[in-house]
Amino acid sequence: MALVGKILKGVMLADDRKALRFDTVDGGEIIVRVDGDCCSNSWVEGIELPALGFPCVVNDLDLADQDFHHEDGVTAMYGCQIKTTSGDLVIDYRNESNGYYGGNLCWDDESFYGGVYGQNVSTMNWQNVSI
Repeated sequence: MALVGKILKGVMLADDRKALRFDTVDGGEIIVRVDGDCCSNSWVEGIELPALGFPCVVNDLDLADQDFHHEDGVTAMYGCQIKTTSGDLVIDYRNESNGYYGGNLCWDDESFYGGVYGQNVSTMNWQNVSI
């Protein structure tokens, strides 16, 4: 995973909530996009920053998911826990569909689908994420 071992100095969220940018102390950027299969929509629901702040070194990542149903379809709840030297950085993201499709995080080195209609393509207009 491109993030493990990196020293992070901050996180930015796209204004459409479809992408994150991890800024590293060496001046690099790691872009992470939420993606969804075919006719579904994905977004970042929330971000919890490391308790001790930045900079921090990424040690490991852990992914989890859980589905819940509502009257119009299915909202899948996903999470990514990034373990750092300053505490955990947690990304909660969602995917809405008819129940057949799902979503995922796409890291810099992975292929990105974007959806049939481009519904998961971010504007990448970055905003600061703060506590």
